[in-house]
Amino acid sequence: MRPRTPSLTRAAGCTLALLLATACGSSQEMTVIQEELELRNEARDDAAVVERLPLGTRVKVHSPRPWETEGWHRIVTKAGTRWTKLEGLAPYPLRGETRFVRVEELPVHATREASGRVSETLKLGTEVQLLAEDPPGDAAYRGVIHEGTLRGYVEEFALSAQKPLTRDLLAASSEYLKKGDFDRAKQLAKAALAMAEGTGRSGALVEALTVAETDPGELKAELTAFDDKAAIDFPPAKGAQGYVIPYRAAVREGPDDRDAIVMVLPVDAAVEMLDLKGPWAHVALIAKETPWMAVSLGDLAKVEVGETAALSPAQRGGRARGYMRLATLQAKRPSANEHLGLANSLLRKERAEERLALLKRALAIAEPAQVPQIVQVLIDDAFQGERYRLAVAAALQLKEAAQGGPQAPSQGWKIETVTSLYGCSGGPLEAQVEQVDFEPDGEFPKPTGNVCALVTGLFSPCDVCLSDLSEYDAKERQHVLRDKVAVDEALTDHGEVITDHTKATSRLEDAYPRPSRMRVTVRAGSGAPPGRLFLFELPLEVERYEATPIVKPLFKEARVSEIDLPESANEGRWEYWMSTLQWEDAAHGAVFASDPKAAWKAVQAFARQLQAKPSEVQARNETAGVVYSLHVSPHCGKCPTRRK
Repeated sequence: MRPRTPSLTRAAGCTLALLLATACGSSQEMTVIQEELELRNEARDDAAVVERLPLGTRVKVHSPRPWETEGWHRIVTKAGTRWTKLEGLAPYPLRGETRFVRVEELPVHATREASGRVSETLKLGTEVQLLAEDPPGDAAYRGVIHEGTLRGYVEEFALSAQKPLTRDLLAASSEYLKKGDFDRAKQLAKAALAMAEGTGRSGALVEALTVAETDPGELKAELTAFDDKAAIDFPPAKGAQGYVIPYRAAVREGPDDRDAIVMVLPVDAAVEMLDLKGPWAHVALIAKETPWMAVSLGDLAKVEVGETAALSPAQRGGRARGYMRLATLQAKRPSANEHLGLANSLLRKERAEERLALLKRALAIAEPAQVPQIVQVLIDDAFQGERYRLAVAAALQLKEAAQGGPQAPSQGWKIETVTSLYGCSGGPLEAQVEQVDFEPDGEFPKPTGNVCALVTGLFSPCDVCLSDLSEYDAKERQHVLRDKVAVDEALTDHGEVITDHTKATSRLEDAYPRPSRMRVTVRAGSGAPPGRLFLFELPLEVERYEATPIVKPLFKEARVSEIDLPESANEGRWEYWMSTLQWEDAAHGAVFASDPKAAWKAVQAFARQLQAKPSEVQARNETAGVVYSLHVSPHCGKCPTRRK
């Protein structure tokens, strides 16, 4: 037999190796990338699951041999040969790009979704590697490897390409504020505070974002604090029109800061310049170009009881007049874009206050479509100056503009609200209205600035009822109080209740001095009003100790006063303020009527309905054209008649 040549021997060996490789199949190191990988005892879908491998387990996976079921791979464990598919496995090594955790605590989920079980948390600054290829799932979540082990899936927002620094976290927080994403902005702000170890101003940003969650109205003042630095033009001349520069401007009875405020006008309100007196301008309101105003109507006590105080023809339809600081007016009504353009032309560092004033005024007069562009610049400037409350307030304005959408057209004149206020810490026209919950042990600190209190829970305590301590004497046929000790204790306890109530009321009045006031908000229409406007106060006698509540209107003590309305006005909202005589057990309201007699009849009809159905009327704030506010003492219940 002829011997084989070396080349033939090598060829046969290679062929044999290839056949053996095909017969044995290939293998690969892989890692489990889902919460649990099910292993079956046979290569089919309906085979029993005999083992489960947890997330991150490294295994050697053998591909199917020619005679084995396609798509099923072998895994050899200590318990024997198992079968699985490749879903839930990824080739090892898994590492992709490096990332760093940029939030205080980052939850790691066992599956690629927000609802997945949280297996652990990663701390701020932790270095991780992304999973090179993520399995199907929520695209907002990425697989992460830490210390060589696949840990699970985290929200990609919480990772950064660079090791986080305080300034980078603050910058990222500002970008999310510009998008109106307060939750992510706060997460990054808290991380910045932790990174700075409590130093610097980053804590002020966290505080401002917390206020935005709990009491967003508190931040509004940040946007309204601008003065004549926001002016674009010169003051107007005599005989010309002028436009209000600040967010709110006072109109006084005379040319002196000590004169009473008769009206407050908003930014961009229009007035006619009647005369100039040094730093003061004598002006007349141009109602048609005024979107909002607050007017002081004086004291309702000046109106005679039991009648309607009507205006004379000469008093009705007159133009409101008064004196304003000339520095609060400019001759031009610039647009929001003009303010933005001027602000951008000023250097951010050298003229920061002027820029902020212009940007805040631009935001105050902006149309909804202009708000986003202004807010972007305002937030940048606020962060530059570490004015974080201002930045958050601007972001709230952006959110409000996005939610508001196009405003529905006005339906004409309407009395929108009547509010009965306990007292005010300053002039009501410039005041904020805040709800104050009365408690007998409440402290009621004096508010900062001008605040009017909308008080809830304040009522005179019910008298003590001793019927539970009495016994019925059959011989005397009456209730008799025999337990003198219990009676004395009940009366003593009630005396303490009265004392606590009196002291708390005194503290409340010290913080919010009387007189009480009513505020009437009227939506003006483009046409003529539906009638003349009348305000009223109707004292009530409340029987608190009957079986059912009884409310008796005191017609003889009612006061009705006509309020002057302009002959024409643009669509807007006006506030009318008037001091009242009574707060508890009284109704305050407003109604449009053709004349004083019709107004009085409307008040009488309202009073009769209140007397007939007190609970039903108290549940509403409008009936038959009368808009009202009621403050009625609660029912105490009937106490049985007893005689000693």
